[in-house]
Amino acid sequence: MDPQQRLFLEEAWKTLEHAGHAGPDIVGSRCGVFVGCAHGDYQELFREQPPGQAFWGNTTSLIPSRLSYWLDLKGPAIAVDTACSSSLVAVHMACRSLREGECDMALAGGVFVQSSSRFFLYANQANMLSPSGRCAPFGAGADGIVPGEAVAAVLLKPLSNALADGDTVHGVILGSGTNQDGTTNGITAPSALSQERLMREVYERFGIDPESIAVVEAHGTGTPLGDPIEHAALARVHGGGQAGTKLLGSVKSNIGHATTAAGIAGLIKAVWSLKHAMVPPVLHFGGGNPSIDFSHSPFRVTASRLPSQRRAGRLAGLRSAPSASAARTRMRSCRKRPPSRRRQADCRRSSSSFPRATRRCCVSSPNAWPPIWRRRRASRPPTSPTRCWSAVARWPSVSLSLRVERGTLSRS
Repeated sequence: MDPQQRLFLEEAWKTLEHAGHAGPDIVGSRCGVFVGCAHGDYQELFREQPPGQAFWGNTTSLIPSRLSYWLDLKGPAIAVDTACSSSLVAVHMACRSLREGECDMALAGGVFVQSSSRFFLYANQANMLSPSGRCAPFGAGADGIVPGEAVAAVLLKPLSNALADGDTVHGVILGSGTNQDGTTNGITAPSALSQERLMREVYERFGIDPESIAVVEAHGTGTPLGDPIEHAALARVHGGGQAGTKLLGSVKSNIGHATTAAGIAGLIKAVWSLKHAMVPPVLHFGGGNPSIDFSHSPFRVTASRLPSQRRAGRLAGLRSAPSASAARTRMRSCRKRPPSRRRQADCRRSSSSFPRATRRCCVSSPNAWPPIWRRRRASRPPTSPTRCWSAVARWPSVSLSLRVERGTLSRS
């Protein structure tokens, strides 16, 4: 069996445990599973003819379906492959599925594990890898990507349902969207115009003021071509204020580029940053990419850990745009802080406070942070699972442009 199947099965179960939904109530429920993933290379290690089970043990669509099979889940089970944006597109699709009533809750995440050197050989042949071995998003030494591995998942529910059920809300997704570059000057070249258009569409559709966003977790691959284009699009949308008032970051400097799991890693970083009111440093910045004029930019990149202000309604933008994908699908989302304890208590007493037409989707249990650095043997879910309530601290909210409300991460 492809380790990607085993690892996502494990992390999904841990996510359900963390959210308090790993008991008998999840079995047979209308829970969807949406996973950003791609065909693995585990089968290349076979030295002799494998048994017939290896056929579905190495089929990408089985990554979400195996979880649905084990737990008898009745919601959609969808594998998403849009390259670097896969796991965020999976979150986007999960939110839409919840909004349209296809499922009552949804597990969304991503996994990327390489068992052979194939990915590195191909990426190196395409001149995509960093010769220095350091990922420098928006930095002076940006010279290519540094591959990483990750597996992570979050549990999504409509905010009104999460509050009524007493779930812990870690964040609330205000809105999300996707688009495609179309024709550019090369199939691996991004389009600043398409990036800008998607951001403006999402902000307008969901009534989000770009000025309210204080932190942007960017795609930021550390490439000399992609970073300046991404910054140019962000600056046009977020410009107008004082220079250096917004923080720009990319988790890829810390863990590498996890490809199909890169977006979910960035989402969890943003949630945790808002929870702890602390923005992690962007490594290898070195004064900034010479093709980016930070002196007139609304953004600044912090090379050291930086406290962020705790204030109501703060938002964080999150974006993922594969720089080398035949599809080059881009995902943009926004999130915000969760409601206060009193507000959550009031909402539990009156679910009418969140009309179905405007309900948001909350993220419960952003699990598996930090992403794994080594492969672990996945333990099989028990056949008779018991409810496990994890002790989770409550805190204020976050903004895919996503909004954090105390406890579970919600969909907008």
